[in-house]
Amino acid sequence: MTGDSSPAPTLLGGIAAILQAVAWPCAAVVFYLVYRDKLASIFDILVVKLKDAKHLKAGQIEIDIERAIYQVANEAWEQGGNQQFQKEIPEEQIQAAEEVGDRLSAAPIAFSQKLDVVHRQIYELVNQYEVTRRDMPSGPMRTRKMNEIAAKMRAFSIAAYPLLPTLMAGEKPGERLAAICIQQVRPELSFFDWLVERVMKEEQPFLFFNASLAILELVKAHPFLNSEVAGESLRQALDKIRHFKEGQPDQGTIELLEEALSRLKPL
Repeated sequence: MTGDSSPAPTLLGGIAAILQAVAWPCAAVVFYLVYRDKLASIFDILVVKLKDAKHLKAGQIEIDIERAIYQVANEAWEQGGNQQFQKEIPEEQIQAAEEVGDRLSAAPIAFSQKLDVVHRQIYELVNQYEVTRRDMPSGPMRTRKMNEIAAKMRAFSIAAYPLLPTLMAGEKPGERLAAICIQQVRPELSFFDWLVERVMKEEQPFLFFNASLAILELVKAHPFLNSEVAGESLRQALDKIRHFKEGQPDQGTIELLEEALSRLKPL
């Protein structure tokens, strides 16, 4: 019959379209079934690579932060903090402590990583103090070097506050010095007895001088609930320094404790 169109081409075209639509998903399923073990291995490798890249980035951030905050500590010492002082913490070192704390707080790394950074810095300074004390002869040069180390410890005092219990209980004098320097910048009443104990029990004049400086900062910052008991503790510490048996009594320490005693105020 002329003019009639056969339905065969239309039917075949529809079947072809259906097969084409189904072919790719089927091929994908077959490909997955055949190569799923290899695909799993490739996926595992990608996960490991991504984790490694993340760790490398975090590690680089740690390094950058560590360099930055150490530079702040150096600058605090160089910009006037290297002067001899008796009755107050140099303002440069307090500002450095605040800047280090701010930089570390803003760093895009986990708290544990931040603490690792500070731990490394503080214990590097602890070790520097131990080596300086052991290897340098007593005298102005050694005192200057120890003052430099203490200044840098103060620069980390806010950031290193979570380490304070460990440092206070440390066996090394350098650890206890770091704890004292933290307390010079962040004085709290709960530290008073421990600081007085440092004056009474430490054998190194550099430590009991700095402990006395921390006591003065604490007394200036806080009134005492029982100022009479605190005053008696300070008088005993003064008596110990005035009768120091290992050498000449340190006049700087005596002056710090006398001023602390004179500033002691009740709550």
